Amino acid sequence: MELHQYKNLLDQVNAINTRYKKINELTGENFNVFRILKLESSEVRMHSAFLAELLNPNGSHGQKEIFLELFIKSICFKNNPIDVCSCKIKVEDYIGQISEDRTYGGRIDITIKDKHNHQIIIENKIYAGDQDHQLTRYFNNSSNADIIYLTLDGKPPSDNSKGEMIEDVHYKCVSYKYDMLHWLELCRKEVTVYPIVREAITHYINLIKHLTNQTLNHNMEEELSDLLKSYIEESWAISKALDVACQKVSDDFGKTIENHFQEIGLECKYEIAFEKRYSGIYIWRPEWKHLSISFQFQYFDREMIYGILQEDPNKFEIPIGLRKEIFSLPGNGLKTSDWWPWFNKVESPYGNWHELEAWQAIRDGRMKTMIIEKTEYLLNLVKDIEL
Repeated sequence: MELHQYKNLLDQVNAINTRYKKINELTGENFNVFRILKLESSEVRMHSAFLAELLNPNGSHGQKEIFLELFIKSICFKNNPIDVCSCKIKVEDYIGQISEDRTYGGRIDITIKDKHNHQIIIENKIYAGDQDHQLTRYFNNSSNADIIYLTLDGKPPSDNSKGEMIEDVHYKCVSYKYDMLHWLELCRKEVTVYPIVREAITHYINLIKHLTNQTLNHNMEEELSDLLKSYIEESWAISKALDVACQKVSDDFGKTIENHFQEIGLECKYEIAFEKRYSGIYIWRPEWKHLSISFQFQYFDREMIYGILQEDPNKFEIPIGLRKEIFSLPGNGLKTSDWWPWFNKVESPYGNWHELEAWQAIRDGRMKTMIIEKTEYLLNLVKDIEL
């Protein structure tokens, strides 16, 4: 196959990409308040807070129980006779200390409870992984509640999280991509004459479309796919070469990261491997035992978190006092994990290497800066703790 055929294809791809960039500029699609504030992947500060406000009959939107009624009709599945007027909404609702067997207690992302104790429980997952027995704990707290497992694409919870629970009997999988967008569109129709509320919902709808690949960029992908199917052999070759190219960029980046930390007296292993569900970057002082500062993907090349990672807790135990001391450090995400006594999400665009923006950050140095800054922050946090 001649090189000019590949060049011709890439020239056409570039023309389509340039045209859609111009459309985005003219329509203002790139302008989104939540993305500007870098809140797009923040489950608690952004998504749970915004959803809870819409669902609150006493919310600042002024629409009383309308949005909650639409949610119950569109999303709930147990037909509980919920008294919407008396509902109270809580975010990060504390239901007690997690028990030793991890089947009771914890924090629920969103709870909705009426005066008769009928409940809706929402476990809100943007990029975070499941916790041990997470849905089981919520079910044990309120077995008759509508338990909603909310993710971007409606994927099911892990077996470890749900235990013996049965989908559509004990819990329901709900997607932002279809179910929540449908509900949000219904909410927007109710506030067409309330411009501030309407535009706030519109910005959130556009954010969800961005997170679920349904923006103009998706239209561009459709046009590109029509082009590529006419050049299927060339496209296939480019696709395979792109995977190799990304791995080379990652390997080069890894050498840079390892060299940086080794030069300042730290141990560092760059073990990002996209064929593995969990892989990452591990940094530690030579004297540390079974703990490291880590940056790790929770789902292949997505959902990166960072924090203090314990070596396999099934093989090595750290003292309970040390675990509690690390857990209580400032800035913790306040989620419990056997593996991570302290962790937080890596913000966009750095935490999702499935998107171009992350690779651009690798190439221009922002990714390296982010890793160094977060590592220095954690080193400073634990400087007085013997790890």
